[in-house]
Amino acid sequence: MKFFKRDNTLWFMDEIRKPEHIHRIGEVFRIREYLLRKHNICLRPDKAFKEGDFITSKMVFNTIKSIVEAHTSYVVGRQVSISGEPEIVTDFNQIYKKGRYPKVDYELTSDLYKFGNAFEYVFLDGDTIRSHVIPNESAFPVYDDNYNYTSFVEHWKDRDLGGDEHYIVYYPDRVETYLNRSLIETKINLTGLPIHYVSLDKTDIFGDGLVADLIPIMDSIENIMSKLDDAVDNLSLNPIGVVRGKRIESMIPSDIVGVILNLDDTGDSDFKWASSTLDSKSTQLELENLIQQFYAVACIPASMYGQSNISNVSEVSLKYLFSQTDNKAQKTIQSLTDGMFKRFEYFRKLQELRSVHKKYADEMFDSLNINFNLSRPVDTNSLMSDLKMQQEMGAISKRTIIQESPYTADVELELERINAESNGSTSELKTDGGATQDE
Repeated sequence: MKFFKRDNTLWFMDEIRKPEHIHRIGEVFRIREYLLRKHNICLRPDKAFKEGDFITSKMVFNTIKSIVEAHTSYVVGRQVSISGEPEIVTDFNQIYKKGRYPKVDYELTSDLYKFGNAFEYVFLDGDTIRSHVIPNESAFPVYDDNYNYTSFVEHWKDRDLGGDEHYIVYYPDRVETYLNRSLIETKINLTGLPIHYVSLDKTDIFGDGLVADLIPIMDSIENIMSKLDDAVDNLSLNPIGVVRGKRIESMIPSDIVGVILNLDDTGDSDFKWASSTLDSKSTQLELENLIQQFYAVACIPASMYGQSNISNVSEVSLKYLFSQTDNKAQKTIQSLTDGMFKRFEYFRKLQELRSVHKKYADEMFDSLNINFNLSRPVDTNSLMSDLKMQQEMGAISKRTIIQESPYTADVELELERINAESNGSTSELKTDGGATQDE
């Protein structure tokens, strides 16, 4: 790809103010504030009632935050498995462990579900390969008219009034750091431009997250529930006293419940409580349909949040129950896989620059693959029976059985233990000092 030299060295200040970036960043801030419980229902005005101010109900349900966490944990709650030739797999697993990449994967997946975009910059920290997850509100990927990814701007401003503005401008060959309008540092870019993860639900170059689809439905649910709460409090539990007949000059207390009221007029005077009968069936019907649509759009089984009761379900029933969640997960996995293979290319570059100086042949590097271990509830008995049957048929390897087993936390460690047992070394235990001791 050919990169041209810009005449204006501060071009990035104009870039971040382009309409497409302003609109996207505004949407990011709207979603962030929503997840921090700043919902539209909080703007509902109070009312006058019984010669006083009535504080209207403002019910805030943060269910969407739980939905995002559920989807994220479903996809990357269990660490991804790297497969391929043993040497490169061992090396990349060590990079994952030292660089805390399970946490990086969780943050990236969460951003994809929230905003539809996620950004990662891979760099060398001393002799350790790490990744920096760039917040969406600070990320400005730059594409040319042909949708070629040419550069990247990371920008934020200090919270102080009139605070400093920070810019980190990424080029394919260098990284420049600016404070306000002054260049303060230039470094060689050892990998490349930050990785842009984009959800498959996208417009042009930017993705569209799940949260934006759920907010309007949740706004309606919160509005109905808040009004229903007010109606119960105002009209059912706190009715208004009504006198029919001769006008009574004295004031009737609003809290007259439990007190005897004698009317002076002996004619047709009457006193009663005016209360409203709530149309509960219509309200229930509307709420049930809204909740049904909410879980359909969220792609989460309603049973996860107590909306239905399940018990003694088989493996087939669980798969059917989580079919929508699986479909949503597969779309996210496709987006993550593209970015992770780009990450592996950066690993390969940085491995040659570390103290280990490792180089990988193309055949070895191309053997790499990524397996996502979805956190779907499983019928353990059925799963283990199926794995045992496949092993007896000779249709599955020991590694795959260990990988698919819900009782295995670390596949490589489990294989090492099995090999150690088969080699007759189970009678030795390593002490903290590295010596061995007979059992």
